[in-house]
Amino acid sequence: MASNQYSSYSLVDSAVGNRLQLAFLVSPQRLEERLRSPWQIAPLPIFTKVGFAEQQQPNLVLVFHHLLLDQDAQGQHLLDSGLRFVVFVIPAANPETGERGMMHFRMFTGGAIPGRYRDGLPARVRHEYQLVEEDTGVCIREGYHVHLVAGGTIECQVTYERGPLLHQTADRPNYPLWSAVDANIVRVYQEESVLEILRNDATGLNVTRDVLFRSTVPELADLFDGSERLVGILSNPYYTRKVFSPEREE
Repeated sequence: MASNQYSSYSLVDSAVGNRLQLAFLVSPQRLEERLRSPWQIAPLPIFTKVGFAEQQQPNLVLVFHHLLLDQDAQGQHLLDSGLRFVVFVIPAANPETGERGMMHFRMFTGGAIPGRYRDGLPARVRHEYQLVEEDTGVCIREGYHVHLVAGGTIECQVTYERGPLLHQTADRPNYPLWSAVDANIVRVYQEESVLEILRNDATGLNVTRDVLFRSTVPELADLFDGSERLVGILSNPYYTRKVFSPEREE
């Protein structure tokens, strides 16, 4: 997903925070309805690196964010950005250009509407986090509760034992996200993060004790109809990012 073309993009904002990611396999037909031609669902190298073979990779990822600090390009705090939110992204590729990345099609947030990707809807988002350390063991219980203003909820609860942590650093912008509302909207991320793999069904790794996910959001009913499969859970207990975009975003 890395490309030298992004080196000419301008810095638009930066953030420090943590996040929890749920990776699903859902009906590809339902996801294709949310993509714009010529974009197609596609495997990505980021999943290959953590042990997902191409035929086992998720096609939908829910990313629960908790930002500790959010700033614009001049270092000023973005007070209306929303400190807690959840986004929905589809691993995708453009066969005409060869570009690969994530297609961003929905965000639920207590911050600015419609947001940078023009797909945000208002919601109240609560984040719970409990950490218990004893001897050499660490047990963590984390949960997100999303209540949409228009109706419907999303609930996520994960309890797990801490496993090995991976430190990842990108030396340039290399992680692009496009908006499904308007594919001319692209934001490219450069991150340093700590990665923790909690569950990967492709490799059999699973350090979770309990997992609960439930959605009553009407517009997501076709994705979470009982046929979906949760195939991976990733945690970033810490990440810092810079975001770059073409001048047209300004």
